[in-house]
Amino acid sequence: MRSPLSASTTGIRLAWACIAFTATTFFFSFAASAEPVLGSARAPVTIVEYGSLTCGYCVRFHREVMPLIKTRYIDTGQVRFIYRDFPMGTAATRGTVAARCAGDQYYTMLDALYATVGGWSRARDVDSALIQQAASLGFDKEPFRMCLEDPEHLRVITDEQRNATAQYGVLGTPTFLINGKIVRGFKNIEEIHVLMRETQNSGKIVR
Repeated sequence: MRSPLSASTTGIRLAWACIAFTATTFFFSFAASAEPVLGSARAPVTIVEYGSLTCGYCVRFHREVMPLIKTRYIDTGQVRFIYRDFPMGTAATRGTVAARCAGDQYYTMLDALYATVGGWSRARDVDSALIQQAASLGFDKEPFRMCLEDPEHLRVITDEQRNATAQYGVLGTPTFLINGKIVRGFKNIEEIHVLMRETQNSGKIVR
C-alpha cells in the first residue's frame, strides 16, 4: 500500500468562468524546482495550467482535451506539462490537498479526481470521500487521513495562489502559460495546437 506525503515542509505555490475568491512523518515539497511535471525537460513547448478541480471548464479540459495533449504531444516529446493548483471553494481545496498527499502519484490522483468530481465534491463528508478515492488507488487510509488533516497545506496553497496572481495575473481558471504566454479560458485541442505553434514562432523562452 502506498503512503501519502505531507506538505509540512516548504512549498510554493476565481474559472476564467469560475471566479473565486503535521500529522505524519512523510514530507513533500512543491517548490518550483520539484513540482510535478509530465513530459520531457527537453520538450520545445511547456504548458502550465492553473486549474481548479471543481471548475466546470477545467473538468471539461481534463476530460476532453488533456488526453489528446498527452497522446499527441507529451508522449511524443513535444510538450512538457505542469499543473498548478488554483482551487476555488472548499471542495476544490480539499481535492487539491488530496492530490498533493499522493506524492509522486500526484497526476494519477489528479486524473481520478477530475474523473469523479461529481461524486466526492458533493459528498456530505468530502474528506471521507477523498480517502475512499485514495484507497481505490492503493493508498493506506489512515496515513492519508493524517496527511489531509495537516494544516500546513492550506497555508502553502494560499501562498501559491497569491504568487500566481501577483506574477501572472491569474484570477480565474483555467489559465495557461504556453511557453510563457498567458492564455485565459478553456481551449480545445485545435486552439492549443495553434497557440503552441504561435509561441514557438514568436521565440518566447520555454519555462
